[in-house]
Amino acid sequence: MEKNRTIKLIENVKNMIHKNIIKGVKGAVALVAMALSFVVCLGGSVNDAEAAQRVDRHFVDSLDGTGYYVDVKTINVQDNAVTADVYMVKSLYNTMYCYGVVYNLAEQSYQYTYTKIYQYDTRKLTSYSEVPSIVYGYTNAALGNNMIMEEVLWFCQSYRPNGNTANNTDVGEWLD
Repeated sequence: MEKNRTIKLIENVKNMIHKNIIKGVKGAVALVAMALSFVVCLGGSVNDAEAAQRVDRHFVDSLDGTGYYVDVKTINVQDNAVTADVYMVKSLYNTMYCYGVVYNLAEQSYQYTYTKIYQYDTRKLTSYSEVPSIVYGYTNAALGNNMIMEEVLWFCQSYRPNGNTANNTDVGEWLD
């Protein structure tokens, strides 16, 4: 009889512990859910405010192990000039270059106005320069000009924001 009482007491204590554990887990899950909801609510307003600063790179072409992309948010086409941020990804070297490019349509040339160099896998900025490059041509490969930059120019001139997402690679990517 005493043994049965002890067994029942142990079972009652065990059930009580299980119920408290279950209640605790449910409470913890509810707390985590509330915290995530709070973060999402805060993050939504921050993301909307910061969305304009995110890059929206679209693939243009590749040559000799280098991929060429354009941040479509930076494209500016005018009468005699086109500007954009052009990314060159050299994955073999784990490096990504971002160039502010200005095309002069009358002279069929382009120039880098600034350069940012990133470690590709971490997207961390490793170098930055605002020293403009020399002026390059983009139409004559015999003179050593980069014909891909003509493809980049064509992409910038023909890009239309609505419905042109086929080449979209990194929507909303944050860079330093």
